Amino acid sequence: MIDKNSLDKILPLPDIDRLKDEKVKELKEAGFVITNFKTGGIFYTLLMVSLKAYIELITLLRSVINNGFVTHADEDWIEVKALDYGMQRKLAKKTEGLITLERAFGKSSLKIPKNTVFKTAIDINNEELRYFSVKDVVLPEEVLKIEVPIIAEKEGSRYNVPAGLISKSLTYINVDTIQNQENWITVEGSDLEDVEAFRLRVKNAWEEQATLTTAGKYKKAAEAVQGVLFASINDQHPRGQGTVDIIITSTKGDATQQLLDDVKMAITPIIGAYDDVLVKSSVNVQQDIHVKIFVPESPKYDGAGDKVQVALLTFLQISSNRKLNELNLSDIIFTVKDAEPAIRNIKVLSPAADVLLANEKVIIAGAITVDVERVI
Repeated sequence: MIDKNSLDKILPLPDIDRLKDEKVKELKEAGFVITNFKTGGIFYTLLMVSLKAYIELITLLRSVINNGFVTHADEDWIEVKALDYGMQRKLAKKTEGLITLERAFGKSSLKIPKNTVFKTAIDINNEELRYFSVKDVVLPEEVLKIEVPIIAEKEGSRYNVPAGLISKSLTYINVDTIQNQENWITVEGSDLEDVEAFRLRVKNAWEEQATLTTAGKYKKAAEAVQGVLFASINDQHPRGQGTVDIIITSTKGDATQQLLDDVKMAITPIIGAYDDVLVKSSVNVQQDIHVKIFVPESPKYDGAGDKVQVALLTFLQISSNRKLNELNLSDIIFTVKDAEPAIRNIKVLSPAADVLLANEKVIIAGAITVDVERVI
């Protein structure tokens, strides 16, 4: 938002009492026929209504001035302002992927109808994530394993769950295991683009005007693709003279082949005549966290361990709000303390020190272990 002092210089917002006194003085000096300006009088009421409307108009104009610039525009205004640059905010998208069904032996065919509901187990917040099969699938006789295409119930990156979490079906299916395996996602789910990330993309719109293709121009084109969280450009000849690497971080960390193909299509029109461009995915790196917490000896803190575990998992979700290649011990301690303020002490047993990886690495949650010790 524009600094208040700067805005006051452009269009000051008057105080209604001071403004009233000024208007009453002017009317008296002009010999106005009405002389009763006391509180409760009819004219006083009409005067105050008029002045209030005037101040509301000034407030509106101040808002218009503030929202007339990309740098300061509020969320709704920035979407309108971005249209001047031919840009739109990336909308939320549903996760798509494959769920694997297996059985030890099979003597008959099995049909899994469209809209069969698969889901995760209920978590500590009493929530579950649901997915629907998108077409009829038949597991033939004697075949023991099949993949069923599914789509998330709602939009959002929270549906980009790790392998093994989707393990249940709302209706009975005569198989031994239901599981989303490694690399099960075919299309990354995403949230509505963060307003500050969108603002930055709009501010970088002038990169398109570069005669030659710059790193900024590649970055803008890549990050406009839905599902891309960040695009990191290495144009310092990573594979030899004239080479450029574009590293894509998606809303689930590493990028699917479909997303990489979409980025390649988006940058093809702007590739320089002598550029050798490689579009590749960032790499997910699982990080185990082991903490020990000390809580008061009271039954009300029986669920403290679970709360801390959920908080750490939430903190490590892929988001533009954290540095994805960094994990500091101070962040772990803050997250744990924020989850349960009554904790007396916290020991981070793993990692032993701050973790800092290369830019193309993305830290995701591995095993989260919380030991709880009671103290008086």
